[in-house]
Amino acid sequence: MSRATGIHIAEEMLRLTCLERTPAGYRLCGLFESRLVSPILPRWPIQPRVRRSLSESLQEGLAQVQGAPGAIVLSLGGGFFHLQRTPLELASSEARQEHITWEATQTLVDPVNRYVVDYVAAGRTAFWIAIRKEVFEFYSDLLSPLRVRQYRLEAEPLGLFYACLLAKTGAAFRVAAIRVGHPWLHFVAASSGNLISAEAVCLENPGMVNGLPADHSRQYSNEEKTDATIRRWLDGGGHSSQRRPDFQRVLLCGEDPEIATLVERVEMPNGPKLETLAPFSNCTTETLPDSQKRFLVSPSTFSVAGGLAYRELAKEQI
Repeated sequence: MSRATGIHIAEEMLRLTCLERTPAGYRLCGLFESRLVSPILPRWPIQPRVRRSLSESLQEGLAQVQGAPGAIVLSLGGGFFHLQRTPLELASSEARQEHITWEATQTLVDPVNRYVVDYVAAGRTAFWIAIRKEVFEFYSDLLSPLRVRQYRLEAEPLGLFYACLLAKTGAAFRVAAIRVGHPWLHFVAASSGNLISAEAVCLENPGMVNGLPADHSRQYSNEEKTDATIRRWLDGGGHSSQRRPDFQRVLLCGEDPEIATLVERVEMPNGPKLETLAPFSNCTTETLPDSQKRFLVSPSTFSVAGGLAYRELAKEQI
């Protein structure tokens, strides 16, 4: 049996999911959430009180896991990573890494040696991720007193994609998943279980609405920007020549009130039905400690954390 723990840090919340792989399938063996004193933002140095709050939440969350947490994967909120799609025609892993590094050099504002650059191959496409080395150092300092020596940082949209695989959604279809969490929206799309798109958009960017330059003669609300961005993702911007093939399923995750009002605003009569992502629908949950079963009331909020743990356990099988 193998274990992995996914930790999702976004907005002012920390959420943790521990999964175990058994011969009979996946077992949910730990859920935890904690509200931080302030959102963790990619600004340095991190304020001492925010750092202390995060450290205490990490310690409390890992203490809730019965037994060893296994491999630990952390996902950071928007702004902590750069994620970009690029063609990938090269065969050898060495040549691919050189190509990705060159792409990062051409794209990133700062020198590439200030980042850790990795990628996920998806056929002839790669999604590369760049995270500043100071972010790794920050989390290494936080986790070291907790006796965590090995961990990995991951981009939030990839955790969302693997949450879809954990729930076995859309294995033979085109499926999209959207995470709502102000000020960031995250989007992934998959076809037959393969990642084909991954994006992160900050709603506080005043220069874009619906993927186009904003009309600066008026102020757009966060609600308007959210709806316009999601419609662009789902229909390619509304231009017939750019329409994407229809999605059979569109899955949402985030806080329940936000998802409910979003469905009312965005769902179209002739469009795909918007569903709440249920990441643990194919996991055994009966052995979850009774004190943690209250978290199953809103399982979609744990989608990214669950996806991170699943990816670590299933990466050889995916």
